[in-house]
Amino acid sequence: MVNGKEESCGMDLLKEKGIIEEIDSGNNFGYVLNDNRYFVNTDYKVLLSQTSDVFVQCMKISYNGKIEIFFLTDEYRPISTLLNGIQADTLITIILNLFAAIIEVKNNGFLSCHNIDMNTNKIFVNTSTYKTKLVYVPVNCSGYDDYAEFENELRANLIKVINNVVQCSSPRLEQFSQDLANGTLTLIDLYNKSKDVGMNSITGQSSNVFAGSTMQNNQSYVNQPQSTQQSGRILKLIAVNAPRRVEIALDKQKTTIGKRADLVDFVVSFNNMISRKHCTFYDNGNTYYIVDEKSANGTYVNGYKLQPGQYYQVKRGDIIRMADSDFQLV
Repeated sequence: MVNGKEESCGMDLLKEKGIIEEIDSGNNFGYVLNDNRYFVNTDYKVLLSQTSDVFVQCMKISYNGKIEIFFLTDEYRPISTLLNGIQADTLITIILNLFAAIIEVKNNGFLSCHNIDMNTNKIFVNTSTYKTKLVYVPVNCSGYDDYAEFENELRANLIKVINNVVQCSSPRLEQFSQDLANGTLTLIDLYNKSKDVGMNSITGQSSNVFAGSTMQNNQSYVNQPQSTQQSGRILKLIAVNAPRRVEIALDKQKTTIGKRADLVDFVVSFNNMISRKHCTFYDNGNTYYIVDEKSANGTYVNGYKLQPGQYYQVKRGDIIRMADSDFQLV
C-alpha cells in the first residue's frame, strides 16, 4: 500500500505502465501491446494448441500497426456479473473449477500463472457447466513479482467477491472464505477440503478434474462441439492481418464478399488482390458453407485451396484466406 492506496498488480499494473491497453469489441475484448517486442510467440502457439479447454480462445491481429490479442468471450460471462442471486454452493463450485484450472496450468509448466488476468471481470464462466475460462496474455513482462503474489491477489479478489454476496451466505461459504484467508492451505488443499462428495481429489500432478454443478448431479464437465448447430449463434469473420479492425457478420442466408460494392454484401477495400466478387458464405440454419466465386487469387480454408463453385463446410475457429488476407470465423 502506498500513501493509503493499494498498489496495482497483474494486468492493472501493466495497463498503468502503458504496456497493454484494453479495447472493447461488443461482448469480446482485446489487449493491444504498445510495443510489439512484448509479444511472446511461443506462449501464443501454446495457447493455439491447447487441448485442456482452460483458456479463453484468442487470436493475434493487427491494430494500427500494433499487435492485439483478441479474446473470444461472447459465449461466457464474467464471474463478476453472476453474483446477484447466486447460490452459495454454485459460487463455491465456480471457485473450485477456477482452482482446478490454475492448478493445471501450474502443474503443466508450459505457461506462467503470472500472465493470467485475475480481475473478476476477466474470469469467465460457462453458465451451463460452471467451468471457468482464463484469460492468458502472452507477453514477456509480468504484473507479479512471483507466484505467491499472484495467488495472494487471487485469494483477496475471491474473498471480496464472497463478502459482497451477502444474500447467499451459508456456513459452508463462511468456512470457505476463512480457509481462503488461511495461507497455510494450498489451492490443492482448498479444493480437496471443499469439494463435494463423489468428486475426485486433485494431487500435485497435472489433473483435468473439474467440479460439476450441483444442479447437474456433480457430473464432470464434458467438452461439447462448438458449432452453429448447437449454439445457434451467428458467426462472423474477423480480419487477422488487416491494417484496421474488420468484422463481417454472416447474419444472412447468403453473404458475398469482395471489393466491388454493386456485386457483394460486404466490401473489403484494404487489399486489391481480393477479387471484385471473391467468395460467398451460406447459412442453412444449421451449418455454414463457403464457395469460391472464381476469384483470381483463390480462397482457402485452413490452408486448403477451394475449387471454384464447390461448397465447403466451415465452422467456428476456421481460418479463411482471401488472396493473402486471413480472417478467422468466430
